[in-house]
Amino acid sequence: MTEPTDKHSEMAEVTCSFCSGTGTDPFGILSWLSTCCVCGGSGKVRVRSPYAKCAHCRGTGAVKTYTCTACMGKGVVPLPAQPISTCPDCHGTGDDGSAPSLACLRCRGKGFVIKAEE
Repeated sequence: MTEPTDKHSEMAEVTCSFCSGTGTDPFGILSWLSTCCVCGGSGKVRVRSPYAKCAHCRGTGAVKTYTCTACMGKGVVPLPAQPISTCPDCHGTGDDGSAPSLACLRCRGKGFVIKAEE
């Protein structure tokens, strides 16, 4: 299998947002020595490039003490190759209007949607 050469499919390594690069559980739920569930203890995660900060968790990787469902705790979301615009439902916040701890259903917490062809 060959690696795609499209600029929108390259992988980048970034600091894990959920644990802030420490490699341990930031909330110490099991133990303050527990391994981070997002990076597996490495403090780094691989993401598809280009990427943008996650709107739903504001780049922290967590919503309350849970792993963000929009970015899976990485703190960033990949940008699509197509043109994007701000989500009309959440206005770019990534949050569901009726329950801010839930991700917007239209954009799935990313804060943007792919522009419709005119």
